[in-house]
Amino acid sequence: MKKDVEFLDGPAIKLIFYASLVSVFCALLWLYGSNYKLLTRLLQSISATKRYGDEDVWDFTFNSGKPEVEYVHVRDFEKKITYAGWVEAFSETEKQRELRLRDVIVYDFEGNVLFETPRVYLARKMDNIDIEFPYRPGTTE
Repeated sequence: MKKDVEFLDGPAIKLIFYASLVSVFCALLWLYGSNYKLLTRLLQSISATKRYGDEDVWDFTFNSGKPEVEYVHVRDFEKKITYAGWVEAFSETEKQRELRLRDVIVYDFEGNVLFETPRVYLARKMDNIDIEFPYRPGTTE
């Protein structure tokens, strides 16, 4: 091989550039399809599967994006309090269930307001979390 021959000439650089653009576009399509479960929905529509596509019901519920699952009541039976707030983020691990809630009102089990806070982080074991979804369409809460 001659040392004076260009390794990357003009056409090779153009090819690399176009391949990079196509890969970014394909990656965006894959993320969109993955996030919206397009393949799973297609398979459900032709009755090929009943699977909902997520690891478990926790992921399925909080990934849905429906208003009915965005506002929650998390009951802490040990402390006898209820956290009422909007789900801002959630964990996707099996080890521990984590929720970050915003605009949180904390009640005791008698319904008395204990305090309000802009955000709260909750971490519980999988078998120690009870969540209610009180939202009803047409209501403000």
